[in-house]
Amino acid sequence: MYILSIETTGKYGSVALIDSDGNITSKNSNEEMNHLKDIMFLADECLKAKGIESTSIDAVAASIGPGSFTGIRIGVSTARGIAEMLNIPCISISSLEGMAALADAHVREEVRFFAPIINARRGQLYGALFKKSGAKYEAVLSEKQYMIDEFLEELKKIDAVEKQIIFIGDGIDAYEEEIREAGEYRLADEDWRYQDAASVTKLALQNYESSNIISYDELLPNYMRKSEAEMRLESGTLSNKIGNLR
Repeated sequence: MYILSIETTGKYGSVALIDSDGNITSKNSNEEMNHLKDIMFLADECLKAKGIESTSIDAVAASIGPGSFTGIRIGVSTARGIAEMLNIPCISISSLEGMAALADAHVREEVRFFAPIINARRGQLYGALFKKSGAKYEAVLSEKQYMIDEFLEELKKIDAVEKQIIFIGDGIDAYEEEIREAGEYRLADEDWRYQDAASVTKLALQNYESSNIISYDELLPNYMRKSEAEMRLESGTLSNKIGNLR
């Protein structure tokens, strides 16, 4: 049994292949935001490394967001296309939960809480707080859009006895100063700070084994908010700007 997983919600695209024993083969792009060009090449490289054909894939998983709007669309559309072509089910994975699993895989000490944060600009982030519960991750703070100050205030409410929290994600790049001023939190190292398909595929295997699968047409993106272009269009500022160019 094999599951192919796609992660394109962050800076670097990646693809991973996992078998029923949990063995992972993964390939990552080294170029920022090059998802459209790289993703099928990376998938093919995973299959070649494992020595299997695409017909051996039993399910395809995608990190559905939040994150880069364009990246989310590319990953979800690619996963849907593969699933429809091969007539196999899909597995939907939150990019934030995938980041929590990524942090968990890189820390040696026992860490109870993981705070994945994705930069949403203008003092905003997409974030959550996950508590490790066995092999799974329980959302203590729900996945949503926060102001950075609001998110940090919510973290202060966590029981101080259990307050060992590690931050991960490009939100660190944007808000490191604010995070460090707020408390003694650990920040993910740069070489494992960003989304990765290897962690997504571990969660995908758990979902597959619990029959938490969907059809390709049920695999949908989670943008978590409207794009800036959509908000400008609704407010009229986008059309006004275009009109001024005439």
